[in-house]
Amino acid sequence: MSDLSDKRAPYHHGDLRNVLIAAGREMLEADGLRGFSLRALSRKARVSHAAPVHHFKTLSAFLAECRSDGFRELSDALEAAKAGASPSPTDILCHMAIAYLKFGVAYPVMLRVMFDKDTAPPKSHDPTSQSRRAYLLLEEAVRATLPDVTQRAPEFDVRINAVWSLIHGFVILHNEDQICTQSDPPMTTGHMLVTALSALLGSKYPKDLEGTL
Repeated sequence: MSDLSDKRAPYHHGDLRNVLIAAGREMLEADGLRGFSLRALSRKARVSHAAPVHHFKTLSAFLAECRSDGFRELSDALEAAKAGASPSPTDILCHMAIAYLKFGVAYPVMLRVMFDKDTAPPKSHDPTSQSRRAYLLLEEAVRATLPDVTQRAPEFDVRINAVWSLIHGFVILHNEDQICTQSDPPMTTGHMLVTALSALLGSKYPKDLEGTL
């Protein structure tokens, strides 16, 4: 009797799309984009080589779905952080910053894919898109720290870009092991991020974050 255990027959899964995305994200975090392909994905997911094409016509289409999946998780994390913070607008923003940091540290390659201009579609203003949802959550939190400033005022643009740059920049620097830590003992990245954000907002370090980062 011949051994057929190493042969992979076409496989039909009831939730193949999500299986492929989960497998693809795992591959991306392990190996990055170099060498990534739909054929390699099919091997990882243990399905036929043609299976991914039924859901994703091209590699770009697959990465777009991964981006949406990543922004959905980031948005969920930002909403959870907001719900768990005190009512103070600055405290909410600091908690959201930590949620952003934790996501970026957990999924560094996914974060790069999410913001890579070569793989990302044009910036969407559709409030139903997951990337727009994440931005609107951040925008709302920043606006709450400037109650007397209209959304279209230059001051608002400066504040939201400064906040986003600070948070995203800390995540990228951390992932590239480029955070400057000259103090002894060194501050954690989370502590440095919240301290810097509090200074930018002109507020005190949130009490419920003291000693936790």
